[in-house]
Order: sequence, then structure tokens, then C-alpha cells
Amino acid sequence: MPEANKETREVAFTILVDPGRRVYVRRVNIGGNTRTRDEVIRREVRQAEAGWFDADRVRLSKERLDRLGYFETVTVDTPPVPTAPDQVDVNVTVKERATGNIQLGAGYSSSEGLVLTAGLSQQNLFGTGNALSLELNTSKSNTVVALTHTDPYITPEGISRTVEVYYRNSDLAELGLSSVGYNTRGAGLVYGVPFTEYDRVFFGLRYEGTTIDLTPASPPRYIEYVEEFGESSDALALTMGWSRDSRDSLIIPTRGRYQRAFAEFALPVLDLEYYRLTYQFQQFVPLGRWLSLAVNTELGYGNGYGDRPYPFFKNFYLGGIGSVRGFEAATLGPRDIYGDPLGGTRRFNANFEALVPIPGADKTLRAALFLDMARSGDPAAMASTRPALCSQILQ
Repeated sequence: MPEANKETREVAFTILVDPGRRVYVRRVNIGGNTRTRDEVIRREVRQAEAGWFDADRVRLSKERLDRLGYFETVTVDTPPVPTAPDQVDVNVTVKERATGNIQLGAGYSSSEGLVLTAGLSQQNLFGTGNALSLELNTSKSNTVVALTHTDPYITPEGISRTVEVYYRNSDLAELGLSSVGYNTRGAGLVYGVPFTEYDRVFFGLRYEGTTIDLTPASPPRYIEYVEEFGESSDALALTMGWSRDSRDSLIIPTRGRYQRAFAEFALPVLDLEYYRLTYQFQQFVPLGRWLSLAVNTELGYGNGYGDRPYPFFKNFYLGGIGSVRGFEAATLGPRDIYGDPLGGTRRFNANFEALVPIPGADKTLRAALFLDMARSGDPAAMASTRPALCSQILQ
């Protein structure tokens, strides 16, 4: 309310404030879930019943539910309570998506013989939010048996636990890479501890035993390693990591950022002594209603310590889906005098994608125009790869 003084040419203002009533949340209602238990959804909701209504907490609740990857859509409505002008309800409605995958296959070839493959994965086991995956492959070039189970809430505060047991046997000669094979068996336990709504730290321990299978045609570097350190080695590795996830969706992100740093340190109690560091950065930027830009960068570095070198079977390899598309898997980077890929103790790759949905298709199906680039190798012999530019349908 202004009060003007014409003589002094000054204006005084009186501000009157009429406070409205603070709005409270009467009830949080969950709907649309047929398999997922209510408690799995409610533990991600940050707006409390009987608490003050907070629009930021409602938005955060929707984002956390989208990042679970269990639902096609998540909608949140806040209708007022007809009989109470200072109260609203928060109605969370989800549309569930298929979170399980079963894969079975059988084949025969003159080089591989009988090949059996099977896979089972379930992100939302029996609607509990637990994840379980089983992988089986019996080909001559790559035999894999792996079982992984993750419980995201072993405590009400959201501490997670992942248990994995695996056996892998890789024959690089069958893959056209090198005349050597690896036989690896291991088991690991990892705990994740949240300390903000977006950040989580990881602590774990993993045992891994590796046996190197040489052939008369194996490159000298493999033969020299076995002669000096033996064909079998064991490692007890301490694992530590950090992740920050602010993406708006796990399945089809269009905005937000994801970061992950991971360190693996082989304790000097068994045969191997090494450390391995990796870092990943993803950024999603909406450029319009239908177009979004995705940037992905990955870094890796490994080295030995004490009197043991960095084991060559822990090298980084580039090429193929996940690093540089348009090239065969693990074919980029330095090679030995026989032309076999060496891998390296360092890696860098970057991916740039322009993503658009496909009209009439499921919204998880998008088309991408992408540019990939990478660099890998050892400090003494770094090798650059050429970029690949093409378009691909991604799901």
C-alpha cells in the first residue's frame, strides 16, 4: 500500500501479508502395480504422509521410481481433499513393464561343436525389488556360468548387497585374437551405502583365480609371463566405488547425469598385486520435445605394484558394442608382431549420440546418430583408433 508525500517527493510502502494455510498430505496412495509390492514403491517415495506438502519431494519421488526401471510410466497427482482445504492426497500410479528375460539357444558347428546358451534375468524378482541373473554359455570359445543376486534394501536406510559367483573360460584363439586361453573362477560380495538422494558408495571383496592355457603358437609375452609367475594365480581384491545418478529415467533417459568411479586393489596376500581404476561419465541434454543429446566417456588405468607386474589378462580392450561400434570386439589398439591385439593398461573412449523416438514404436525404442572415438594402449605404445560414424537402432 503506497503512501506518497508530494512535498518531499517520497513514497512509503506498507506491505500487508495474509498467510494462507500450510497444506499437509493426508494419504499417499499407490495404484497400477500388479506384481510389484507396495512397500517396494513406498520406500522410494520421499513425500511423507501427514507431513507438509513439498513439491520438490514429490518430483524427487517420481524420479526415483523412474530410475528403478520397473515401470513404463509413473504419474503423480495431488488432488485436494474435498472436506479439508489444507490437505491433499498424493496418488502414485504406475504402469509395470516386463522386468524379466529368459534366453535359450542351441546350435552346432564343425568348429564349436554343440553350443548351448541360456540366460535368466529378473530385475524385480517376485515383486520384491531384488535382482537375480543367471548366465550359461557352453561354446568352445567362451564358456560362462555366472550367478548374481542383488538386494537393494537389506536395511530400511537403503543399504544394498550384491553376491556373485562365476566361472569363465575364454579361448582367444577361437575368437581370432590370440593363441591363449584364460580360465577364471571367482566370487564376490559388494555392499552399497547411500549418503544422499543421488550418491552411493560401494565396498566389497572378491576372490578370483586365473589359469592361463598356452599353446605352441602362443605369443612370447604369454610364455614369458607363465615361465616367471606360473600358469595359475590367485587374487583377493578389495573393491571400492562411488556413483551419482540424477537421470530422469533408467530405461529412456532424456536429461540428467550419471557418474561412476570404481577401484579394484589386489591385496598383497595372494599371488597378484595390482590396482585397476575406472571412471564413467554420462550426460543427457534435451534439445527439444523429441530430440536429446547423450554423451558418454569412460577412462581406465591399471598397474602393478610391489615386485609383480600388471597381469596382462586384466588389460583393457576396445572395439565393438559399448566402446567403438562398427569394429569387431576387442580389435582396436596396439598389436604384437603377429598381429594379435595386446590390449592395454590405459583406455579412453567417448560416445556422442543424437536420440529420437521412432514413431509408432514402443517408447523404449529409439534411433541414434552417433560418433564413437577411443584410444588405448600402454604408455610406451599408445595407439589411436579412427572414429566411426553411422546410424543404428538402439533398444
